[in-house]
Amino acid sequence: MVVEKYTKALLGALNKEEVVDVYEGIARVALISNEPKFILLVKSPVLSEEEKVKLLCEVAENENPKLVNFFKILLENKRMDLIKEIHQNLYAKVAEMFNTYAGFVYGELNNDTLKKLEEKLSKKFDAIIKLQLKESNINGIKVFVDVLNVEVAISEDRIKQDLVSQILKAI
Repeated sequence: MVVEKYTKALLGALNKEEVVDVYEGIARVALISNEPKFILLVKSPVLSEEEKVKLLCEVAENENPKLVNFFKILLENKRMDLIKEIHQNLYAKVAEMFNTYAGFVYGELNNDTLKKLEEKLSKKFDAIIKLQLKESNINGIKVFVDVLNVEVAISEDRIKQDLVSQILKAI
């Protein structure tokens, strides 16, 4: 609930052109948010709030005044520990805003098949779906698009079973 309020407030302050840059900055901060050194720096009583904000902006590679203000609010309210959850919530909202979603394909595919899979999923969900291949030694493929809650698995064994079943029915 708190994460939702912070995400909604941030998005409400940004125009559409700023959203992507700010999202990418928050993603950079979220990426290192579990590092022990980062946690020590953000919670350090030795550093002033301005120094912490400057550090966060350097990590984010973004000095947008609205992002700077957002970091100040998180630090004042001692909510920097929520940055990972804010990032995830922001990702879902930005993906919905731009109707573009990212997903993963586990298995072994060539680039042409991956592109065809992206096209078919994009058409089915009336959105832009970008898939990243994560080669894996599974017997088939598995497609996962988190924000849309899509998970499709195709197993070689199951295809073989279905084929044998169809042959037996034909006999």
